[in-house]
Amino acid sequence: MLPLGAQGVSEELVCKEHQHFQSQLSRRNNSGVKHGYLIDYNRCKWWVNPIKGAYFKGDVMAHFTVIANTDSVGFDLSSNLQVDGVYGKDGQSLNYRRTGNQLYVFKPGGGLAQARDSVGIVYQGNPTNGGGFGYFVHDNHMKGPVVHTLSEPYGAQYWWPCKQSLHDKIDSLDVWVYTDTSMRAASNGLMVRNEVLSDTQRLMVWQHRYPIATYLVAIAVTNYSIYTQYAPLVGRTRPLPVLNYVFPQFRTDAERETKDVLPMIRLLDSLFVPYPFEKEKYGHAQFTWGGGMEHQTMSFMVNFSYDLMAHELAHQWFGDMVTCGTWQDLWLNEGFATYLTVMTTEYLRSKEDANGKLRGMRSNICGTDDGSVFPKDTLNVGNLFNGRLTYNKGAWVLHMLRDKLGDSMFFEGCRLYLKGKNTSYGFAKTADLQWYMEKASGLNLDTFFQQWYYGEGFPYLKINWKQKGNTVTLTCEQTPSHSSVPYWHVRVPLLMKGEGKEKLVLWEPKKLLGEMKTSVDFEVDTLIFDPYVKLLAKASVGGMNLNRVQENAFVLYPNPTSGVFVLYARNPSTIQIEVFDAVGQKVREIDTGATVTKQLAVSLGGLSAGPYFLRINDGNFVYSYKLIKY
Repeated sequence: MLPLGAQGVSEELVCKEHQHFQSQLSRRNNSGVKHGYLIDYNRCKWWVNPIKGAYFKGDVMAHFTVIANTDSVGFDLSSNLQVDGVYGKDGQSLNYRRTGNQLYVFKPGGGLAQARDSVGIVYQGNPTNGGGFGYFVHDNHMKGPVVHTLSEPYGAQYWWPCKQSLHDKIDSLDVWVYTDTSMRAASNGLMVRNEVLSDTQRLMVWQHRYPIATYLVAIAVTNYSIYTQYAPLVGRTRPLPVLNYVFPQFRTDAERETKDVLPMIRLLDSLFVPYPFEKEKYGHAQFTWGGGMEHQTMSFMVNFSYDLMAHELAHQWFGDMVTCGTWQDLWLNEGFATYLTVMTTEYLRSKEDANGKLRGMRSNICGTDDGSVFPKDTLNVGNLFNGRLTYNKGAWVLHMLRDKLGDSMFFEGCRLYLKGKNTSYGFAKTADLQWYMEKASGLNLDTFFQQWYYGEGFPYLKINWKQKGNTVTLTCEQTPSHSSVPYWHVRVPLLMKGEGKEKLVLWEPKKLLGEMKTSVDFEVDTLIFDPYVKLLAKASVGGMNLNRVQENAFVLYPNPTSGVFVLYARNPSTIQIEVFDAVGQKVREIDTGATVTKQLAVSLGGLSAGPYFLRINDGNFVYSYKLIKY
């Protein structure tokens, strides 16, 4: 490997370096690979000066292996960009044809199957954003102009000639950026050259020697302030360098905030597999888009908030090392990154904070009755990157899978997935994750993935309980929120509490209206649905202890209530009810004007959620009860 630093690097040495690494990297053959070749290596030379605007010049060479005999090879390149010439490995000019956003290069004699070849493309222009999240952006961060790229999902072709594919990764990459002397360029891999060529031009060269999906290739250029921190890793003497390119006005705050990523790296490195790009680096480059993007080895960040850093770091394993094999499998990237953000909070902060995140995500998911993790329209970027479904519901699917398998088998399944023969540094589909989780656990997960990945919505659960003697009878009425899943096979966690004791019941009803009985050795006064936040569902809970009906003049049911409760009377009587809020103000008076024989339904409609106190006067005594409205 060429040394890190500002030493000069000749293009001849770069090619030799590439050949050395190429012999160590296996190419992933796939019958679905497009364009007629497997991409081995890209050498990308780009001229960009944010001070002068977004105008862009490039010279991109692709080394590849031809799949089958062909007269041409194809590249994706926006028709908005001007091609100045195309050349072969010996420098000779080649004929080419442009059709829309496709460029086809013809070689004398054509290409033979399994032959190694190369094509260079010289081009220039003003790249368009092309939709998405802004594929090539010229902006200003108040202390200077900036150019940055963000190619996910379909944007690489809008700024460089490439093989835009989720079938084939670039095995090796060199990025040369020519810019103004006041600028610095951030990119993938290791920076091996930083040289001022003249009074007005700087060259920075980055080398990346791991397979990389096309959409993860990126550059960002501005007047960065640069510093390095180090993450010590378990069992290794060399800490991982974490390189930070930040806007100069945010340097002080950034140095404090980015320290939080160091224990995150150590955590994920220990839980899953070693950091996937350990021989190079991890890092951040600040940009002006409102979020973050997991560019391989250097995430682009709008800021350095805890959750954003955790999310983009997690992508280095789930999204970069193993990349979704189709955009319909995008949740394998985003669901994992979102869930690992929760796990980072769980392990490094508190379980309570992690559960708070899960509850918030569950509330968001259950705010609408339909929607599957499986996206039906991958061409609609907004639909594809759906926060409620691809991110939050995807994360909840993994959370429930972890609960179903247990930590040991869940993490083993993740490690198998990351180390798989075809998935490691390659691509994966949902079926691959299922296969590895089944291999780790020995379980058949067809039903789980069918309902939670393809199925829309979630279950509504109406849970009731009653205790008589030492027996508690539970009923669960399930209503699927969407017809795509007629019945949800779920395990319902219920916690019974009373007299300072508690009992957890994990119950999987077998039909839409289920009933079960369980024994307890205490008087139950409260039943809590999903106390440890394990199930994606909406639930209401009501119940009563029949043992206490004989002791109390009145019993309220359900409590808590959504608005209507039933008052059970031990003895028939004519009563008056007054309702007081938490600060003691009377908010309602209910004069029944009738004799309560067994039960009376009373509505709290119109009152906001919260605690209330009921005062019941039967003419002889005044009784007080606490009631919760949700």
